[in-house]
Amino acid sequence: MLDRIDRLLELWSRALLALAILAGFTMMIHVSVDVFARTVLNAPLRQANQTVAAYYMIAVAFLPIALLGKYDDHISVGVFTDAMRPWMRRALAIFTTLLGMAYMFAFTWESWVSAARRTEQGEVLEISGGYMIVWPGRWLLPIAGASLFLCLTLRLARLLLPDDGESPHQARIPDA
Repeated sequence: MLDRIDRLLELWSRALLALAILAGFTMMIHVSVDVFARTVLNAPLRQANQTVAAYYMIAVAFLPIALLGKYDDHISVGVFTDAMRPWMRRALAIFTTLLGMAYMFAFTWESWVSAARRTEQGEVLEISGGYMIVWPGRWLLPIAGASLFLCLTLRLARLLLPDDGESPHQARIPDA
């Protein structure tokens, strides 16, 4: 059962990563065209900066976090944990995973409430010559947060269940 969930989360996390890469590539093209138009043609694109801030940067920064959480690839330093016994490292891994889940639950809830409120208000930014709709970009945060929460939940399940030695996706506990 956990392996099936693991495969689904793998596909979902990689899809979010692909969207983040696409957003980064699109941002690069958009900014390059804006710089060219501004310097060579003296005609900058109307909403380039706002699009970068409201859509591209949010996607690039937040969508890949589920994959990082799934593989426990966040930044960590083992200065203190390297000297711990394996059971202590496991207990710490369980505690920090629970802490991460609590944070991601709060983050997801608050970003969901904010996105719903801004969607209802029809949030826009005023730009030269009109308005730009920005509320859809607000939904990237609860999507990324919920995805990381699910990956952390799977990690917790793998930490709590006995290792059957068959699954290649067991939760990683740092070695001594």
